[in-house]
Amino acid sequence: MKRISIIFFTSILLINCKKQPEINIEYLTEKFNQSIENTHTVEYNIQNIMTFSNGKVWDNEGFAVLNKDKNDTIFGFSFYGIRHDINQSSIYKDGIGFQISNKKNNFRQLKGGLHFLGSAGGQMVYKDFFKLDTVYKNVQISETEYSFILEYKFENDLKNKITNKTKKLELDKSSFLPKKVTIALQPDFGSKQSTIYIFKNLKTNENIEKNVNDYIEDLNKFELIKEEKSKPNALLKKSLPEISLKNLFHENETIEIKTDKITLIDFWEVWCGPCIASFPKVEDLKNKFSSKLNIVGIVTEDKENAVKLVKKKGTSFLNLIGNKELKKTFSVNSWPRYFLIDKNGIIQKEYFGFSEQIEKDIEELIRK
Repeated sequence: MKRISIIFFTSILLINCKKQPEINIEYLTEKFNQSIENTHTVEYNIQNIMTFSNGKVWDNEGFAVLNKDKNDTIFGFSFYGIRHDINQSSIYKDGIGFQISNKKNNFRQLKGGLHFLGSAGGQMVYKDFFKLDTVYKNVQISETEYSFILEYKFENDLKNKITNKTKKLELDKSSFLPKKVTIALQPDFGSKQSTIYIFKNLKTNENIEKNVNDYIEDLNKFELIKEEKSKPNALLKKSLPEISLKNLFHENETIEIKTDKITLIDFWEVWCGPCIASFPKVEDLKNKFSSKLNIVGIVTEDKENAVKLVKKKGTSFLNLIGNKELKKTFSVNSWPRYFLIDKNGIIQKEYFGFSEQIEKDIEELIRK
């Protein structure tokens, strides 16, 4: 009896002394990849909280289904997503996007791409669900009773003017799938911005109710809206309206936009990344055609930060303070927007974003 007790005690001791796995990034990466390898479809409820650099906060809830697709070169998966507060859905598959209004029972078919994550349903999709970051400055690991927590810090992206980027990823200890993700970064201008994804009721593979193909099939019950050709801006080939606006740097000074030279009007906003990225190109045009070209920037929102931004960028072309009425007159609902006016005051061209064509058209007007 005594020998049996010793053997039993020794067995227990050996079990208790069994080496526990070291919790490091290699171990968690291996476990995550094993879990993802066995996961071809996932669905979840989600809360997505986005805090923008201007202080605005979007707090939305929805639902999404992701189908892994190794042949997809954009995301590596197809998806269905719905944002509950506006009851709008989005579907992406094989490079094609669908934007769906569930209230009106209709949808539009569009070209899909990374931009599609900005659609209502796309906002419910975490694009890195099936992969872990492999390029980072450092990562710290901690754990709670039910989760492993990975806190990444990334190198500064000087090309895109992004600094202090971090990601906090919470993995479920049993499934090794994401429970919560917090991404924060400091853009070139404005306050720090962040995006938080909180996943709930996560299901995988055969436990899901419908896959992406099922949601595409449901579109047979909806009306397809055929896109009409957009009409050209009503101002084209007409005289520039009289415009008198306050100087961005001296609000007590009102300036009238004159067309004694070829004129390029640049509608921009502080929060518009492509607008700011185009500043050096617009500045180059000013310097290249200094004697034959006027350039006028028009900004409507956040005047205080607009002043700081223009100073920081060293932009020297004239900037004026716009208003809602002016945006309506020019039908400006996306940024940046440019208008090219000839020396007779006739609006010749409209550009949706900066392109090399602007310089070519300026040169053509100079030759005339």
